[in-house]
Amino acid sequence: MSSCYRLQSFSRHLRCGVLALMPLVSLSTFTSNAAHAGIFDDPNALPTLGQPADLIADGPTEQRLGQAWLRQLRGSAPLWPDPLVRDYIESLLYKLSLHTPLQQPDFSVVVVDDTQVNAFAVPGGVVGVNTGLILSSDSEDELASVLSHELGHLSQRHFARSQEANQYNQWLALAGLLASIAGAAAGAGGDLGVAVGASAQALAVQNQLRYSRAYEQEADRLGLQTLTEAGYDPHAMPAFFLKLDRNTRRLGYMPEFLLTHPLSTTRLSDLARRVADTPRVPLANHPEFRFVQMRLQVAYSTQLDDLIGALSNSLNGSSNSEASRFGLSLAQFRKGDVDAARETLAPLLKSDPNRLDFRISDIDLDLAARNYASAYEKSRRSLSLFPNQPSLLLRLTQAALPLGKADSIRADLDRAVAIRPNDNGLWRLIADCALKQQDTLGVFRARAEYLFLEGRLKAAEDQLSNALRVAGENYSLSAQIQRRLAVMRKLDQEFR
Repeated sequence: MSSCYRLQSFSRHLRCGVLALMPLVSLSTFTSNAAHAGIFDDPNALPTLGQPADLIADGPTEQRLGQAWLRQLRGSAPLWPDPLVRDYIESLLYKLSLHTPLQQPDFSVVVVDDTQVNAFAVPGGVVGVNTGLILSSDSEDELASVLSHELGHLSQRHFARSQEANQYNQWLALAGLLASIAGAAAGAGGDLGVAVGASAQALAVQNQLRYSRAYEQEADRLGLQTLTEAGYDPHAMPAFFLKLDRNTRRLGYMPEFLLTHPLSTTRLSDLARRVADTPRVPLANHPEFRFVQMRLQVAYSTQLDDLIGALSNSLNGSSNSEASRFGLSLAQFRKGDVDAARETLAPLLKSDPNRLDFRISDIDLDLAARNYASAYEKSRRSLSLFPNQPSLLLRLTQAALPLGKADSIRADLDRAVAIRPNDNGLWRLIADCALKQQDTLGVFRARAEYLFLEGRLKAAEDQLSNALRVAGENYSLSAQIQRRLAVMRKLDQEFR
């Protein structure tokens, strides 16, 4: 998969020859997005910045720091296109956060389209995982153990505490992290990502690394507590980390996750000691994990015929026949056999008609067959069960626009983006919808939002300039657009 990787805004930091890649952590309390006067208008003025030390304790500033970094990530590394996977990770994070000291968690979740194992959290509640982490986990317990570890970092404010010794490197540290993620995902395989990450790690040894080792153990301890209280098996955490360690020795290179989360012998021993007297929790059935994992396995498969054969055989006597049947339907669909995929999916829909995974696949089959009316009705009914679900809104839009039903879905999209104003995918849907409605002003303003959220300020400015021309002598509307443009420019410049 090719993509354009843009790191221009960090280039002057990288040219300095310093990539102080920090422990991937954040603050414990995140400020919720301020309510907007309208979905296109953000009237809130930015506070005046003080010294860089202020970044350590100022929650709103950390929120903007995280969002600024996220905009750069969207423009630098490929993200998984279907929001269904992101929504699953987001749901799991909030479930786990109920068992942490976090008071008002407000996460922005991203899924990087990269089969290397990695997870990260940065200031402002940005939490990300590589698709490789989901693929490498043997259970939801293992995946939850990594997320619980990240939440341990967040709840203890490790990022802020690590900056006390080096306050001026906060943005530089995030530049190093972005370079590592984008480099690893750029198609150069593990070598580039490992090289960049290793350079950052080596340069951080004197100060930050000695903190990170202590913080890693603290995050492990709190993560184990979170994992246990949430009903997962605490043994999953040392099992997963030990698996990473063994793979590192076997394959001869270090996964991205271990570059930024040092895994020493002492740490592994400490984990083993902490769970030694803890009874194992029987692994619960977490079908959502298996279905999401199966989606990724099918999508990444390079031998589709062999996969279809293996899944067909596993339906006979398989202990997880639902996941196998679901995967078989997905594989048949990917191969282009819509009828076979529908036939394979039918028993799952009959046995559990309200499961989102099955409904989404059923809608996708209608869209592939260009049965837009059916896809539209199924999306509508599903939204009544899962309101404002981005994965359903995507399908609803894909069905509605060919039917000329843009007017019927605009309110749904506006309502969803008011709840998730930093979701660039929703802004793209609004732009497509506005185009069908011949709402020229709406097109320009929505395009400006998603381009800005992808770190493309100049392109966003061009769209708002077009919007100003359309607004003409509507001075109230022009003032709104001018205010939004000023906010975008200030946010873009704030951490440069």
